[in-house]
Amino acid sequence: MWNQKVNSSKIIFLIFIFIIKFSRIAGLVPDRAGHVAVIIEDQIVFMGGSRFIPPTNPIRSQIRLYNLSDEVFSLSLSSQFSTSKPPYVDLSDTSARMKFGSEKGTAVLGGPTGVNVYLIGGVQQNLTRLNEIDKNSNITSNQTLMIEEINKTYNMTDQSVFIYQPYGNSWLNLLNQKGTSPTRRRSTSTVINQKGIIYIFGGRSQADTGSPIFICYNDLYTFDTALVSWNQINVSNVPSPRSHAVPVMLPNGKILYIGGVSQTQPGMDADLVDMNEIPVFDTVSSTWSYKYASQSIIVQPRIAHTATLMPDNNEIIIIGGNSNYQLHLTTASPIFLSLNIAKEPYVYSELITSGDKPPPLAVHTANLYQNYLIIAFGNITNYATDPTEINSRIYLLDIQCKTWETTFTPSKSICSNVPSITNGPGINVGMIAGIIVGSIVVVTVIVAAIIYIICYKNRSDENPGTNIERPK
Repeated sequence: MWNQKVNSSKIIFLIFIFIIKFSRIAGLVPDRAGHVAVIIEDQIVFMGGSRFIPPTNPIRSQIRLYNLSDEVFSLSLSSQFSTSKPPYVDLSDTSARMKFGSEKGTAVLGGPTGVNVYLIGGVQQNLTRLNEIDKNSNITSNQTLMIEEINKTYNMTDQSVFIYQPYGNSWLNLLNQKGTSPTRRRSTSTVINQKGIIYIFGGRSQADTGSPIFICYNDLYTFDTALVSWNQINVSNVPSPRSHAVPVMLPNGKILYIGGVSQTQPGMDADLVDMNEIPVFDTVSSTWSYKYASQSIIVQPRIAHTATLMPDNNEIIIIGGNSNYQLHLTTASPIFLSLNIAKEPYVYSELITSGDKPPPLAVHTANLYQNYLIIAFGNITNYATDPTEINSRIYLLDIQCKTWETTFTPSKSICSNVPSITNGPGINVGMIAGIIVGSIVVVTVIVAAIIYIICYKNRSDENPGTNIERPK
């Protein structure tokens, strides 16, 4: 009777957990752009972003086209799933929810524990105050007043770094920071090295980050996650002020900055940066230099793209982005690029892929996990106008055979005769573990068989006429 009660309780508990998880998945609307995505062990965590306000919503207007999100949700990478229905888990009903609406920040994983997420800069908006404005007809009926009030919702903090602790699903306030942090800004070029030093270059500020004018920066800051200290690096040969340049950290400690926009002086418009000139900062020698790329095709300059270093350290895959910066945020061509950095000059070529390709995207995210480059969400661009649609899907590029897949399978590539890529540098941990486990099983079976034969023989010698019957 007691066992029946325990089993019934377990069943009820499991049903309750299932209902909670299902409700977290069912209520989530993933479409967004300008979000951040970080892989933490065997899951990918998404934060913030902006979402278009539906045309049927009465608060939508020419000055209110989208809302910022304070949501945090995750996707497990430990088991198989279909891209048509990823099993997202919404963490926003916990302390993981962001303290503000957020977009166009940058996030890196690391720190003393190795698993903290550091969110650098970005737009932070007071959503409580924004909701009050939307309900106040005296404000919404006056466009000038509404712009003023909405701009005030962005001025909620001067903090430059925010820490998310995934195993507590909570945000940590950084107290007693040393040194001088950069001014508030978004669209920075941010990476972290293996020692936990975060490098933050450039970025921009304007009304949504508390600046009365549009300013691009070319200063370089470091943030030591162990010492909780800021430092500004002042050296010569610095690139022009710019934002939206995508940083790529190489194993030798050099950081490449690809694309973006540059400004000649504060308050002026920004222009797209030539993709063929690539600034390089050497974190070992603290010096700036430049690399140059050749191309057999026309490569349009761009912002809001992604650039990901492949495991061989010789290729960078660049996806999407916007072009025609001062006119419309139209599609940058080619949409899929490969940059070969094995030798100089670097060489651009169009990345030829097959399968279920994503549409042209901008302000999406790209994360490398095992054999897959995971492309998530973003604005869907076109060749004529600003984006009017946001992508709600994720796409999986099998990097070994350059095929877009619709099913995620951990540690497996569809390419035949190609070893799987693991998280270890040059070591297939899964294969080694399989060999070890397999060897142990084989040895165990052999030993058990020998022992059984010996025992059976001994019993037969002692009781030659006995039939051994299995218990019923």
